[in-house]
Amino acid sequence: MQPYFFPYFGYFQLINTVDYFVIFDDVNYIKRGWINKNRILQNGEISNITLPVQNASQNRKINQHNRIIDTKALGKLKKQIKFAYAKAPNFKEVYPLLEIIIEHPETNLSKYITNSLTTVSKYLGLKTQFIYASELSNNDDWNNAEKRIINITKQLGGTHYLNLPGGESLYNKATFNAQSLSLEFIKPVFEPYLQIKVAEFQQGLSIIDLLMCKGR
Repeated sequence: MQPYFFPYFGYFQLINTVDYFVIFDDVNYIKRGWINKNRILQNGEISNITLPVQNASQNRKINQHNRIIDTKALGKLKKQIKFAYAKAPNFKEVYPLLEIIIEHPETNLSKYITNSLTTVSKYLGLKTQFIYASELSNNDDWNNAEKRIINITKQLGGTHYLNLPGGESLYNKATFNAQSLSLEFIKPVFEPYLQIKVAEFQQGLSIIDLLMCKGR
């Protein structure tokens, strides 16, 4: 999977299901995607949180990007989250964790976001091992994601490749079966929980919302 900024709960359900979670850090950066942004609830409305990126380009890999080192921008991000969830039941426990993540000194975009994923996963008690795709398959065909995934799975000694439903249109089970691999998709389960200032449950928000409202 590409590294996403404080992704939704389904992303962590996938992490919890697998032995190895491979970060696709050496694929092209996607503007207007989820790599550097996500959604939270602010005054009962869905609002974007954004991690500023230097010279973002779809012609360069994710791991060839850096985040903007701007204390004012990071301060604005922290303040946005603080004001949105100051009255959440788990604010006092969760917000300090988010501060540590946001203030992490790493400048490389891929490593910075991966640190956030591993930190939240550790907080949730997940034991999954994270690996960068760039460390496994530098010589693979970058234009054929399916072939790369098969090669990476074999390299890790895997028998199953699991993904979220968004990958169903991208990968073919017969192709994996021909390589003695199983292809499966994890359908996220959203159990409604009490959110702040909303009349109707909003699913698929950043993990931040779930942690603030429901806790570990």
